[in-house]
Order: sequence, then C-alpha cells, then structure tokens
Amino acid sequence: MKIFLLLSAILFLVLALAACSDDEEAAPEVNEVTYTATDYLFNGPQFIPSGTTKFVLDNQGMELHHQQLISLPDGMTVDGLMAELAAAEEGTFPTGVNAAGGVSALNPGLSGTVTMDMAAGEYVMVCFVPNAEGVPHLALGMVKPITVIESDTPPVAVQASEVSIDMVDFGFAVTGAISAGTQTIDVSNEGEQDHEAFLLQLNPGATVQDFLAAFAPDAPPGPPPGKGLGGFQAIASGGGGSFTADFTAGDYALVCFIGDPNTGAPHFALGMIHEFTVQ
Repeated sequence: MKIFLLLSAILFLVLALAACSDDEEAAPEVNEVTYTATDYLFNGPQFIPSGTTKFVLDNQGMELHHQQLISLPDGMTVDGLMAELAAAEEGTFPTGVNAAGGVSALNPGLSGTVTMDMAAGEYVMVCFVPNAEGVPHLALGMVKPITVIESDTPPVAVQASEVSIDMVDFGFAVTGAISAGTQTIDVSNEGEQDHEAFLLQLNPGATVQDFLAAFAPDAPPGPPPGKGLGGFQAIASGGGGSFTADFTAGDYALVCFIGDPNTGAPHFALGMIHEFTVQ
C-alpha cells in the first residue's frame, strides 16, 4: 500500500512538472528586434516572427532618421513600391499600401522604441526624411525588406499605459499626464487617415512653429531649434501600439507630417500639433 501511494505521488509530481513546462513553453513573449540607422542604410534582421514585437531603432548616422514600416499588398515588389511612392503625392501612400508604424524621427545618437502587434506578411522599412538637398533618404538606399513569418505564439496581453494618445482627423487627444522620466505611451489611430505622433523636444524659448520654419526652403542654414525623440511613426486607420521615451523637464510637441490627400496640406497645417510642458 505504501509503495502504491509513493508511486502515485511520484506520478502526480511528474505530471505537474510536465504541465508547468508546457505552460512555460506556451507563454507568449514579446519579440524584440533592434535596427540601426546610418547614412543611408538600415541594419537589422530581415525575418521576424509574427506577434507582439518591440522595435528598437538606434540612430548611428549623422542625420535625422526614422523607421517607417509599410505593409505590401499581395503581388507588389519592393521595386514596385518605390515606383508607386515616386508617383504619389508627397506625404501620402499609394492605394493598397498601408502605413504600419515604426519609430519616428530621431536625432543622431539617440534611440527609440515602439511596440506593436505584427501580422504575418511582407513589409518594407524606409526613411522618408530628406537630406540637406531635399532628397528623401529612401532614394539614397534607406530601404529594407522585412518578412514577418507566421508564429503559433499568441499576442502578448500588454498592460495599458497611464498615458494614451488618440490620433484623430486632425489632432491629438492625450489622456493622462506626461511627467519626467521614462514613460511608455499608448497610441491609437482613431481617424480615417494615416497619422503619426512625432515626438519633439523644443529648445528653451522655441516654439513648434520655429521648428517647422527651419525646414522651409528659404530657411537660413543651421540645425532646427529642437530634437526628435522618436515617437510613433505613421500607421493606418485603426492601428496603434505604444512608444517609450525618456522625458526631462522642458517643452515638447507631438506633430503629424502626413499629407492630407484631399488638400495636399500636411496634417500639422490642419491643426495636428499638440504642445505640452514636462515639469
């Protein structure tokens, strides 16, 4: 009888340990992938699994760079996308091509992070930021194909952040207070058009209009009065995720540079600017 009870206890422990092992193997995890931006290349993995993915972009170049992910429709090649983008209105995406997020513009030496759920499919990572001569970086080689491979791992249930941003046509609805320190901010595109949340820290005494004026064709030479801290790059209607940034005391702004297909005007000209101060 004692031997029977001992064998039963051992069997119970073996089954319990096996169940724990299966739970650990099935537990969803966040995929983390890192890309470096240089003048003018992206370096990083071409193949990543589907699911909840943390993208880290490290700007090791001498110029401003961002990471715009674009999902390709079936049958479209990278060369086909480049041709479509060349023919599209500035700041807009061709029909059938969807903005899929990424890390927004970063000053040299900085890094940024976004987290998104990535569906399986073909994507392209590009940088639309222009150089000093006005040539977009993608035309200089900042184009990287990305294949997201179907994974059995379910998306991770990410806890909601204390601060959230709803992007609408045309504005930012911010819920919660952005305070000093490292913060993760949820972003959702509730509008009908593509939108982005470019995070900008302004120089002391400067306004967001001063920053935008520095990119005008007749602007005097020199750096703009602020720096790009990343944020969330353009994503289609209904999409979203989160970005993480380190905030210090100062003045900031969220800006959307995407073009309105109806008027051709950038969204910031239609009111899509949100200025705030971090204490």
